[in-house]
Order: sequence, then C-alpha cells, then structure tokens
Amino acid sequence: MATFYCPNCWRWGPTVQEICPACGYALADYHALSYDERLVRAVRHPVRENRMIAVELLGKRRYAPAVAEFADLLSKERDYYTIREVARALRRIDTPESRAVLDRLRCHSSALVRALPEVPCTQ
Repeated sequence: MATFYCPNCWRWGPTVQEICPACGYALADYHALSYDERLVRAVRHPVRENRMIAVELLGKRRYAPAVAEFADLLSKERDYYTIREVARALRRIDTPESRAVLDRLRCHSSALVRALPEVPCTQ
C-alpha cells in the first residue's frame, strides 16, 4: 500500500487527498510548481532515500536556487550520507553561495564531514 505525504507539511495519510487535512495545502498548487521547485521541496521529505535522490538531482541539474535549502538542511542534518550528498551537490552547483556553504562544513563537528573531498581544504 502506498503512503501519501503532503508536499507542504509532510504529514502522511493512507490516500492522496486534494487538500491536506493537516495544513490545508491544495495539491493543485504543488502540481503548478516546476520540476526543480518540486525537487527543492523534496529535500525535506521524511524518507531519507527520497531526500537524497532530490539532492542528487538538484546537484546534477546545477540548480542554484537550491543552495539556500541545502544550507538550511545542513544546519539541522546529522546523517553523514545525506551531508555527503549535499556537499557533492553544492560542489556541482559551484556558485559563490554554494562555495560559502561548503566552506562552513570545514568546521563541522564530525571529522568524517570535515574530511569529505567535496569540502574545500584550508591549506
């Protein structure tokens, strides 16, 4: 059985509904978004694999407007694999803003994150 998640508040339900009963978001508004805008929303998906796919695709598409969402995600995310995928995406996007977000990872609490090849070295 498939599970439906509201693309606005990410509450789940057993069936697709045109209006989310939790937040009132209209599914028609979601369908009006561009593919890239939908991917940016999916960065917040509650299923980690879905988040990682969205991050990877946004990086491959070099979608610079996703950088702010990535920065916000990195401020809360603790999963190394998700952080690594975000770092790869930021490296692919390669704008001054994405490089600044990557630069902040040099001070991350995790030695694994600091050692990522995508994170610029201070030497």
